[in-house]
Amino acid sequence: MSFSRTPGGKRLKALRDYHRKTQLDVELDASLGIGYLQRLELGKVQQPERDTLERLLLALNAQYTERREILELFGYIVDAPIPDETEIEWAISVCHTELDQAVFPAYLLDCAHRLLYWNRLVPQLFDTGYAVSMLHMVFDPQYRMTPRIKNADIFFPAQIRALRYEMQRFHDEAWYEALLDDMLGCAEFEKHWHQEQQETVHIPARPLTPLELEVNGSILRFRLISEPFVQDHRFRVLFYLPADTETIQQCMIWCGDGIAG
Repeated sequence: MSFSRTPGGKRLKALRDYHRKTQLDVELDASLGIGYLQRLELGKVQQPERDTLERLLLALNAQYTERREILELFGYIVDAPIPDETEIEWAISVCHTELDQAVFPAYLLDCAHRLLYWNRLVPQLFDTGYAVSMLHMVFDPQYRMTPRIKNADIFFPAQIRALRYEMQRFHDEAWYEALLDDMLGCAEFEKHWHQEQQETVHIPARPLTPLELEVNGSILRFRLISEPFVQDHRFRVLFYLPADTETIQQCMIWCGDGIAG
């Protein structure tokens, strides 16, 4: 009787190879019988129990996105909860060095758009605070950033399109509905959300519409680049890349002044 590797078995093997663990190492850590993982990777086990997979993934130190991908390959549905404190600490540890070394504003968000970590240049653009919602920061005037956005007529629709693209994978989560209901209480967000609701978004195209922000009497221009974490798509880093000479010079002045973060 011949067997062919399953997509899930192939992905498990790739993850094990990445961590440079032997099949025996993983089996011992997962409290499984010797030879089970080999049979699973070869396709001789077509449908492992979910608990067995969870133990294997724990032994392989799989992060959220890796765990979700492999479980779904074996036909299991995986929720996408808002990250907890331990997961947030992990995400900060992964990106803080890169953010701190950047010569332009950059910060870490989770899937609920909470501001989790930022570099020393970000407070020059807007007030920061732990777990502040960046959606409220952009669309809610009480946070004092909204009136300083000088190209709101094109920037807000672009942000809505990017949001709809990035949130596609979370539509079935209860927290997504709560987040959307909360934001629809903001008049500026509600207006643009309904205007853009009918458009199909295939790519976010955020960098095509720069942010024009008034800062201390000057208009600074940034192109926003979003980079999701490979291991956990619930986290992403937003880079504010200067879009003109004046903005580049201002960022260099901030860096040269040794701004405290």
